[in-house]
Amino acid sequence: MNSVFIRQMRAEKLKARNKKAVLVPLGFLAFDFLWAIWQVSSMDPGELPDGYMMFFYQLPTMNVILLPLMISVIASRICDMEVKGDTMKLLFTLQKRTGFFDCKYLTCMKYLLVFVAGQGIMLPVLGNVYHFGRLKLSLLFLHMLVTLAVSAVILCIQQFLSLISENQLLPLAVGIAGCFLGLFSMFFPAPVARLVLWGYYAVFACVGMDWDADINKILGYYEIPFPTVSFLLFLAAGTVLYLICRTIIIKKEV
Repeated sequence: MNSVFIRQMRAEKLKARNKKAVLVPLGFLAFDFLWAIWQVSSMDPGELPDGYMMFFYQLPTMNVILLPLMISVIASRICDMEVKGDTMKLLFTLQKRTGFFDCKYLTCMKYLLVFVAGQGIMLPVLGNVYHFGRLKLSLLFLHMLVTLAVSAVILCIQQFLSLISENQLLPLAVGIAGCFLGLFSMFFPAPVARLVLWGYYAVFACVGMDWDADINKILGYYEIPFPTVSFLLFLAAGTVLYLICRTIIIKKEV
């Protein structure tokens, strides 16, 4: 069984070889880096010691805006061969259906890991160059964990849509809509915001901000206790969602 799965993963690697999908996360990382440079350039020297806290506060919002689109593009790039070529029937006769969805998912996850790792490296680099205050590794770890976990759940939906759609316009439209819906959800009451999956980058944010509503002056940033129980429930729900999507694709008529 392990050797069969390894062969399937190698086949997915060969199919993705000429798609240059790695350029997608690298492009979004480049945008992230340019945005971060612009943010630092607009800071006063006295604000630089709070640089890490500022980014831990703002990056979840940027992820809400950018990552649903990035994930939809990655899933479409990896799945469009089977959809455009109508080769799913042939594939299901040559390999186990149970491994097909899993291998596609793991292939897409590699590109998500590229983005998450790149964002995790970007922060210490900026901090060393611009002399931010002390970096709390626990906050960096939580930020990367949340980014990866929420992206993994969204990827499940996007891959499912890419595999059941005759073309990739619907998955891409869902990704774009997710960007806007996730952003708007940040202005909803907390119980309503928790109904919007694409906004969970901000729901699990580890840093908050105090500010004066009268003069719009930022007073400072503070660490938010991580909601471990809610996060574990989120992971459990994501696992159930993955199994549902996987089962539908396995039983899909081709």
